[in-house]
Amino acid sequence: MKSPSRPVRPGRLTVSTVGAVAVLVGLAVQVAGATPARQAASAAAPASAAATHRCLVMTGSGDPAFTKSFNPYTSSTLNGGFFKGAIYEPLLVATAAGGGHVYPWLAQSWKWTNNAKTLNLTIRKGVRWSDGKPLTADDVAYSLNAGKQDPVMDIIGLTRKGTNIKSIKLTSRNTVAINLREADSQFIVSNLNLQWVVPKHIWSRVAKPSTFRNPNPVGSGPFTQFGRFTAQDFVLNKNPNYWVKGSPKIPCIEYLEATSNDAALLLIQSGKVDWTHNFVPNVETAYEAKDKKHYHSFYATTAYPVSLMFDTTQYPYSIAGFRKAISMAINRSDVSKLGEYGYAPPADAVGLNGIFPQWVTDPAVKAEAKRLATYNPTAAKKLLTDSQFTYKGSDLLDPKGNKVKFDIHVISGWSDWVASLQIITKNLQAIGIDANVKLEPDWNSWYPAASSTKEPTLLWQVASTGSPYSYFYSNLHANAFIPSGQDATSTGNWIHYQSAPATNLLNQWKASLKADAQHGIATQLQKLWLDEYPIIPLFIGPRWSTYSTKYFHCFTSPKNYYADPIFTTFPDNVVNFTRLCPGAQDGP
Repeated sequence: MKSPSRPVRPGRLTVSTVGAVAVLVGLAVQVAGATPARQAASAAAPASAAATHRCLVMTGSGDPAFTKSFNPYTSSTLNGGFFKGAIYEPLLVATAAGGGHVYPWLAQSWKWTNNAKTLNLTIRKGVRWSDGKPLTADDVAYSLNAGKQDPVMDIIGLTRKGTNIKSIKLTSRNTVAINLREADSQFIVSNLNLQWVVPKHIWSRVAKPSTFRNPNPVGSGPFTQFGRFTAQDFVLNKNPNYWVKGSPKIPCIEYLEATSNDAALLLIQSGKVDWTHNFVPNVETAYEAKDKKHYHSFYATTAYPVSLMFDTTQYPYSIAGFRKAISMAINRSDVSKLGEYGYAPPADAVGLNGIFPQWVTDPAVKAEAKRLATYNPTAAKKLLTDSQFTYKGSDLLDPKGNKVKFDIHVISGWSDWVASLQIITKNLQAIGIDANVKLEPDWNSWYPAASSTKEPTLLWQVASTGSPYSYFYSNLHANAFIPSGQDATSTGNWIHYQSAPATNLLNQWKASLKADAQHGIATQLQKLWLDEYPIIPLFIGPRWSTYSTKYFHCFTSPKNYYADPIFTTFPDNVVNFTRLCPGAQDGP
């Protein structure tokens, strides 16, 4: 499938995978000393790109025809994550890539005061919007407070029930203070990292932000000028007044429509496209062998799981024993090897074995996480009958006597997910469930229902990667809860689930600045997770990236893993866009 853009969603993102959000909070001012300009300066020196590819060409999969709608708050199309980063920018970029990096961006530094309850942001000077007006701390304060204008604009949780944000105030010409009610060790990585900044002089005049198409966006990013726009592709030229010295190095980026993985594969094999993030079966033969000097792949697996999701408020999906039985009925090994071609390792039942294995240390938790994720249809059937399900012949009946049946929806062009779901539904049929794969033609046909889990589906994890906190928060915390039938993109609570005990534990976690205490709370959450089991983790979601160095180089790679390799992942993509270099290079 196409790797998700992590709709803000969003998000997917934040800081080091090694634990220490508390350390990030304590060292924020020191970390903020580096500048993106310095980071970009380490990239290879630019050269002239071949005329045939003046623009770096990218493509996705399952794309609908493009419409000129660039509202960063509401765009549900796959290119939504793409232009957040190209046109709009974050305050900082905290990423798990390469062991963890933190890049100051529009906020050049930050400092905690008032017993870690006030976060003071110093906003970078000399930045201009693409219409020539200066970007100021007033724009930042407006963007952070924008949820008061319309809830759809609330990225950091200011207006959500039980918010910990007391106030956000402009404190000087270039500083903004975020005042919290209680200390929050997770605020930077779980909240602030996902915030982008919009121009106050544009958005404060928008009467209905939730329906505004924003056809002519004004941003501060590296690529803000439309060179061409059609239903099949569009070009963004570089911002001539971009604030990072010497960036962007390439003159333009082009996004080309691809309706499926197969269509995208043909485009990259032919050399028409330089960069994509789709599943390619046998990528070494199907892509890299076509031009061994220039065609490369990077399938990073430091990631959260792709999981089978149900609306847990709906019967019988609301029964924890049912969800656990389904978990044991699925052959994850076959899904990984056959559906995902071996590129996506199986996930355990906790779902952290790809990105945060060091946070799962309790032997009992490890054993139960393994048991629930081990293919065992006999045990699955016993758990179902223990949960008051019955059988009529080979058909499974729920405790009310109804036949258990459902379709799992997926975009037809996402060939790996289609193959994986064919395996999964066959596994479920073997325990008496009438489960089938339902194909949807494109993103716009699939995503609105998927984001509200109106039908069962596979979904990625919408959670920041600074620590496991956000993973548990999205799926368990009362403040992340999205009611049944509603789009859950804003928090990633796809399964419409909340847990009072987990909410209490998560509140203790964010209030603690001690790593040992955080790990202890994480273990308690893992035990509760395995008991309540809100989602069914299946396989680690690879960060797919296939790229050509025939005309451009400096891509994030295993040897230079500076950001997430997927160009729709905000905020990491802004780092990619400012580092990419023109000119051919032999090798990755």
